[in-house]
Amino acid sequence: MKKFLLLFLFAAFVVLSCNKDNYGPIPTISFESWSLPSIDSNTAVVNAFFRVKDGDGDIDSAIFYRIHYFIANPATDTARFGMKHMAGIGENTGKSVNAQVKLPLEKIDFVRWIEHTEDRPDSMWMEVFIQDRAGNISDTITTKKIPIFKKRAP
Repeated sequence: MKKFLLLFLFAAFVVLSCNKDNYGPIPTISFESWSLPSIDSNTAVVNAFFRVKDGDGDIDSAIFYRIHYFIANPATDTARFGMKHMAGIGENTGKSVNAQVKLPLEKIDFVRWIEHTEDRPDSMWMEVFIQDRAGNISDTITTKKIPIFKKRAP
């Protein structure tokens, strides 16, 4: 009797552990980390890492983002989202996707402050979302803030 119980428990464990991951038809995105603890005047690139999931595999290769600074600046704040390519993600047609995505931001992407003025934000963060080919849009998430350390001009 114990042998049958152990065999049944083992079989149930095998069946349950082999289930296909099903994340549903709406893609999801979550923030994982920044590649640096802070940004300064000499930072050339900072990477943001995200976890992207899509159950039906029709995810597109675009990630949409908007950068925010602690100090509001009507000249640079915009309601529009920028778009970058997620390498290798759009090639998973028909397969469930659970992948880490790196979004590189170069100096031109995050240097919107004016170096020699009082317009000096102390942090930066992003709003991010993804969309699949069927038009399903993930929730818009907000990254953690990353500190900005500026050097004062002499």
